[in-house]
Amino acid sequence: MSSELRIQANQSNAQSSTGPRTEEGKARSAQNARKHGLTAQQLLITPEEREEFELLLARYENEIRPQGQLQQTLFDELVNAAWNLRRVRILQAGIDMLDPQYDRLARHHSRIEHAFHRSLKELKALQTDSTLHALLDRPIRHRTPFLASPIMVAKRSQQRVRENLASAPPPLPPLQARAA
Repeated sequence: MSSELRIQANQSNAQSSTGPRTEEGKARSAQNARKHGLTAQQLLITPEEREEFELLLARYENEIRPQGQLQQTLFDELVNAAWNLRRVRILQAGIDMLDPQYDRLARHHSRIEHAFHRSLKELKALQTDSTLHALLDRPIRHRTPFLASPIMVAKRSQQRVRENLASAPPPLPPLQARAA
């Protein structure tokens, strides 16, 4: 068959194809290109996973208790990364380590794990700053920017600890070494 005839046949066949007609078929067809959902712009949660996700979300929220929009944004990133780390582990468990897909999943795992730890670190810093700021004396609090003063207090505290450790006498050797 020549390419002209092939094009006409394809066009004719395309006219009789209407695609999925039911809502179920349309939903299934919409997922045709999805491989694992790890690079999706939105967090993917299937209806079967909804209850498990809600439980994970409630546990994290109970433990972290984000306050304010900035903490909430970091919290959302943290939960997103935690959910996707779970998804990577499930996908990796289902394939052989020699499968080329395993390497891609390992790269996704590394990227998502980095995002998890970065979000956690930033969230901890914000919560620490907020707590320190609340503990500062009122006159100091009004003279210094919100995010600057607790950080400076924390840095000075860490510097004092290092100085105290450096000036401390060396520890005694173990008892067995002294007896010899």
